[in-house]
Amino acid sequence: MADLLGRILPVFAVIAAGAVAGRFERFGERTATVLNDLVYWIALPALIFTSVAGADLSAGVPGSALIASVAVLLVAYALGSLAALLVRRPPREANAVGLVAGWGNVGYLGIPLTVAVLGPAAAFAASLTSTLHTALAISVFLVVATLHGRGRGEDGAVALPALLARRVLGNPVVIGIAAGLAVALSGLALPRPLATTVEMLGDLAAPGGLLALGILLRGAVGSLRESRAQWVPIGAAVLIKLVVMPLLALGAVAWLGIPAPWAAVLVVMCALPDAATVFVLTAQYRTWYRESTAVVVITTVLSLLTLPLVLLVLP
Repeated sequence: MADLLGRILPVFAVIAAGAVAGRFERFGERTATVLNDLVYWIALPALIFTSVAGADLSAGVPGSALIASVAVLLVAYALGSLAALLVRRPPREANAVGLVAGWGNVGYLGIPLTVAVLGPAAAFAASLTSTLHTALAISVFLVVATLHGRGRGEDGAVALPALLARRVLGNPVVIGIAAGLAVALSGLALPRPLATTVEMLGDLAAPGGLLALGILLRGAVGSLRESRAQWVPIGAAVLIKLVVMPLLALGAVAWLGIPAPWAAVLVVMCALPDAATVFVLTAQYRTWYRESTAVVVITTVLSLLTLPLVLLVLP
């Protein structure tokens, strides 16, 4: 619990710093947009590259763990999207709700928390599960967003397979994952100056995303007060992320007989609150990004209650 508090309280502190800065004219929405672009195009790919490149892929990977990770995330994503569609939200918004419902804070919070609870032996499982969740969630979001946006502007003249390939394979986060996997599979280590440079850029991801979120938080709260219809998908995303998803993971672990430590890692990863990265991605597509700020804050607060309960029932 102390480790959990130690990692979550700074999240609120950085969001609060952004909220205070956002009250001044020079740190308005334009600043948040620039910060978001910095994180999306440079810092987040660098962070993910560093995490993936350092993974020891020589250890065995149980297929049941990979199947369960994919299945649980896709079901949670689908449930979030369905909940939004049932209250007549546009498909583009429903896609964003699915992303927020299914993708947790698997990097900044998930990996260190899992290692702290389960020990260093869980580091590889945590790193690979985090990478899989990130790659899958982003890929699904990009594919669905592309399909919904098909026919608008210049994209309408591009063949669909080429457009999908450009959006997914050309995404900076996907490039970071692919480059990290290439380094990990090769077994080569980056020269120390280059590795340090990439690590420094990656260190910008968490504070940059959280500051941008904080700057927009005041406006987001105001817009949510004016549109109470958004509270249904927000509530659904929170419930799915913190309750339904870990229950699905526990069921998958029991059904598939996933071995340790992969079983416990999967449950922890599925029980995590949302990270600022969901806001970063939705803001890039200008869809449901104000509402996603609320989900990040709400799930992070409530995780102080739900995560300890999940840790008590780990397989």
